Order: sequence, then structure tokens, then C-alpha cells
Amino acid sequence: MCKGMRLTMMKRLIGIILVLVLVLAGCGGSKMDVVVEEIPKYKNGIPYPIVLSVMDGDEAVTGLEIIATLEMARMDHGTIEVVFSDIGDGTYEGEVELPMAGEWIANIVLTLDGKTYDEILTFDVTEG
Repeated sequence: MCKGMRLTMMKRLIGIILVLVLVLAGCGGSKMDVVVEEIPKYKNGIPYPIVLSVMDGDEAVTGLEIIATLEMARMDHGTIEVVFSDIGDGTYEGEVELPMAGEWIANIVLTLDGKTYDEILTFDVTEG
């Protein structure tokens, strides 16, 4: 391969890498912070609220569609889906009936204006 061809290929490769970096930087421009404000309790047959707050920097994020899939951290009780309602000021509430107390993992999917964000949170559920 001649020197001129290698130089052309290197320029193309560098161009492709720069485009990828710019695209990836644009996709990750907004980081939503999700916090479990109210952890559900466990009591057999009783549903409890689970409350999340969502912030983007100092701004409360409203208008999100949020669905969480809950599963126990160290046991297999399957998964439980929770749909959240926007109750204002970046606060979202759902209701869940858990099969037992312990450590739970929430795989949270937030959707806003066609963009989807994923968050994974863990929390400890106590008996109610």
C-alpha cells in the first residue's frame, strides 16, 4: 500500500471517529437524576405507593412517561411492572403490591418528547 493511500485512509478513519464522538456527545447531553422519594412497604395483599422525583440539574422534569420493572435483588419473584403518574413538580407516583420485604431493583424507563432514558435504582423495602 502506498503512502498516499494510507494517509487518505487515516484521514477517513479520523473523520469517522470525530463524527461518532459528536453523535454520542449529543445523545448524552441531558442526564436525568431519579430518586426514590417514598419507598413502598410490604404487607401481604396490600398495595403501597412508590414515589419518584426527577430532576435535570436544578430543574424539575414534568411530562414524563415512566414505567419501572421491579425485581428482587437476591431472589426470584419474577418482575412487577409499575406505571407512574405525573403529580407535578417533577414528582411521579405509582402503586405496587410486593411479595416480600428486602432489597429491590427498579429498572426505570423515562420517556420525554420521543427520547428514552434508562435508570437503575435499588432500595430496601421494610414490612408495613
